Amino acid sequence: MLKLKKTAEVTRSVKVRLPTENPNAFNEGTITYKAKIKTKDELADLSERGYTDQEYVDELLTEVGGLGNEEGQPITGDDALREVKTGVWSVYLIGAILQDYFEQYGDARVKNSRPSRGR
Repeated sequence: MLKLKKTAEVTRSVKVRLPTENPNAFNEGTITYKAKIKTKDELADLSERGYTDQEYVDELLTEVGGLGNEEGQPITGDDALREVKTGVWSVYLIGAILQDYFEQYGDARVKNSRPSRGR
């Protein structure tokens, strides 16, 4: 039996690949984020409002982990959220988080719509 436990948020991890000064090398790492669960109707409403990526992140994102500054010190709490939303690498971080968030719905739909081998 699949138990449908009500939860307001999910935690996901996503691998992020940032460009460097060398076109053949990348700064890679995995970050985690906590985002609100939205129903299909709620997401459709946000889409109809014409939300920008920044507005989606403001609406969905509640926590980020796995970021560090140049000295390797962790960036946490509101500072981590601010880094994702407006920092130098925000365009990459926002893109990675939103792509993962919406991809999870597409993957679930595909996996749940495939006929089983027993049919």
